[in-house]
Amino acid sequence: MSDDTREQSVKAYFEGIAAKDMSRVPWAKDATLRTPLNPAGGENALIRGRKSILEFFDGILPAVSSLRFIRYYGGDHDWSAGQAEISLANGRTLYVLDAFLIESGEIIEQQNHYDSRAATG
Repeated sequence: MSDDTREQSVKAYFEGIAAKDMSRVPWAKDATLRTPLNPAGGENALIRGRKSILEFFDGILPAVSSLRFIRYYGGDHDWSAGQAEISLANGRTLYVLDAFLIESGEIIEQQNHYDSRAATG
């Protein structure tokens, strides 16, 4: 798969957050998400399946004010990453660097990396 396809998938994720419309994100049906804000155990627990991932984002998108995409990073073995600054309604900012395993244009696995204190404290 080309790096351009992976880059489009990563950007679709961040564009979805900015537009507060995650339906445009190409998660596979059985994708997994690891995130510090997972109410079922933080980053120690996976959110499994596109439907559950969409439900998770429905709950947190109201806290997003804006997003500035900074950079895409191409990687090895179908892994890529994206970096962004997400301004929150509470006036704080999340500085994120998220990793994505992408196959055939679909996100198979995603790992969110950020200090969640901006969102929770």
